[in-house]
Amino acid sequence: MALYDQIQEATQFIRSRWSGTPRVGIILGTGLGGLAHDIEAEAAIPYGEIPHIPQSTVKSHAGRLV
Repeated sequence: MALYDQIQEATQFIRSRWSGTPRVGIILGTGLGGLAHDIEAEAAIPYGEIPHIPQSTVKSHAGRLV
């Protein structure tokens, strides 16, 4: 499957779980995961449920799109 098609499939899945429009994106690194708990989230989707998104193997990583 082409990368473009994978992105489209992942996008469609995310939109099926959250109908909002993102205004900002924050990519958290090591030690910043706690910030996700301070954000009022409308949705939190485990990476393992999103097509073509690899699961995190880092023990302290929550592994979800918030």
